[in-house]
Amino acid sequence: MPCKESKTAFRLPRRQALQVGVGMFGLNLPNFLRLRSTVAHAAHQRDISCIFLFLAGGPSHFETFDPKPDAPAEIRGPWKPTQTNVPGTLICEKMPLMAQRMDKVAIVRSWQGRSGSHSTGSQHVASGFFPTSDGQYFPNFGCLVSALRGHQVKGIPAHFGIPFAARYTDPPGYLGNAQAAFNITGDPRQPDVSVGELQLERIRFEDRQSMLAQLDNLGRLSKITNNQLAASDEFASEAIDMLTSGAMKTAMDLDEEPAALRERYGKNIYGQRVLLGRRLIESGARFVTINQAVQGGLFGDGTTNGTWDNHGWLFDSMMSFAHRPRGVAASDTWHSYNGPGNLPQLDMSLSALLDDLEDRGMLDSTLVVAMGEFGRTPKINKTAGRDHYPSAGCLLMAGAGINRGAIIGATDRIGSAPQTRPWKPADVAASIYHGLGIDHHQTYFPRLPRPTPIAAGQVIEGLFA
Repeated sequence: MPCKESKTAFRLPRRQALQVGVGMFGLNLPNFLRLRSTVAHAAHQRDISCIFLFLAGGPSHFETFDPKPDAPAEIRGPWKPTQTNVPGTLICEKMPLMAQRMDKVAIVRSWQGRSGSHSTGSQHVASGFFPTSDGQYFPNFGCLVSALRGHQVKGIPAHFGIPFAARYTDPPGYLGNAQAAFNITGDPRQPDVSVGELQLERIRFEDRQSMLAQLDNLGRLSKITNNQLAASDEFASEAIDMLTSGAMKTAMDLDEEPAALRERYGKNIYGQRVLLGRRLIESGARFVTINQAVQGGLFGDGTTNGTWDNHGWLFDSMMSFAHRPRGVAASDTWHSYNGPGNLPQLDMSLSALLDDLEDRGMLDSTLVVAMGEFGRTPKINKTAGRDHYPSAGCLLMAGAGINRGAIIGATDRIGSAPQTRPWKPADVAASIYHGLGIDHHQTYFPRLPRPTPIAAGQVIEGLFA
């Protein structure tokens, strides 16, 4: 028995030792010793992964999970709240699928940001640290998880961004390209991949000549002298493993999924990205960040990189970009998209994800997070939209020990500010790390002159069962 216990206890420390042993993280002996307590703690934890749905642009809390039916009309808007399968919990009527799954999630309604800037707010939310005037220093969650824990399965990187690891951010921060996410851009059925400054052509696993050409390019890249590419050997090696791995080929083959399940996620690029995220987690990825937003309306002409930034015609745009709303000037370019808008797409893909994870026995080992960089203004503006508003918002979490059906905190009658204890981005960061079994008090910033915890906040009270 003693031998068996010793062998079991050795597995996780060995993986951690291999991570720091290769030297890619810049850890010296003191930093390694600081990590030892985390290793010991993690040895007793389940291996938890995370799917982070970043709702870039800032979703309205009024039109998602914190409706205000008793507020004046210019605040509550035209949509009504609907009852859910959790008695006493109301959400927006335009999310009927999620209304029947609120017993699987927790909603934090007293969330509060700090900046109304897309870039600053996103960097704050995605890392837990408010950026300095010089820009983002601290890494996004997935990049730090990748640095701390490395990959689980050869050929499956630890961290993916779909189509990138959170819009408006510099995901690896000071960690550099060694810990950049592998971004899967374009259509999930015909993906392109990039990591840092490394661009890979569309993956064709059966095209040997294409693969050989890419491997040759990776070899040349590793010789480039550039402090941003100092880790090129490491991520080029990982890219080679990914290109030549049967695991990656299997993970990205959406055709393996039943047609009915693909329909439930949404038979469009946005829903299929969420399905791909689940397949990547199932195949061994630790953290998948999905920039989940539909492109269309007045902002941008892309077809894959969307936004929730509804300053105008919110009640049209959140449902569909197919038709130009009344009031949009003829001189304004309206970018049409015939699929569902952000709100029905989130309702479809998130509800399907929660069911799918639970059906596969994966919900208890997968933390699901859905949030944007801020909420929206209480008062509807003159173009029937809501503007940036960091003072109030909400977020959703599920899986990995989250307290099912919980509503944490509340905003005031008009949704303008928390009327209970506000929970900040640093607290969300602490909660995410806690859900992943990582001690958020540990330090992992070797370039700083003094030890700095990976999250400066507290685990949100009542969030975990």
